[in-house]
Amino acid sequence: MRRSEVHYFALLLRARMATVAPVSIQQAFTEHPRSVGETYLQHLGVAGRCGLSMMVAGFACVIHALLPFLFQNTASDCLTRLHERMVTKRSRLRQMAASSTSLGAPSSR
Repeated sequence: MRRSEVHYFALLLRARMATVAPVSIQQAFTEHPRSVGETYLQHLGVAGRCGLSMMVAGFACVIHALLPFLFQNTASDCLTRLHERMVTKRSRLRQMAASSTSLGAPSSR
């Protein structure tokens, strides 16, 4: 990482930490997982697998940079799978939750 990137990341982190409201320890560990429909342990597994997948894809990119005939599609395939798992699946879950909530709501007629 270049020095400017580290500095930029530090500024982003500092700005983000300034906007975090004080919460209880339990809330700190459960609020975000709950917002994406997971328990803490489920989120730990999903986020952990995602991080490991990105590390493997990053390693494949470095090898590919040195030896372009290896791992030609590994990183892009990994990103496609991660996008499917994280973004598409979550948006489907939110749509399902919204439709099930609206089904139980009384009609406005």
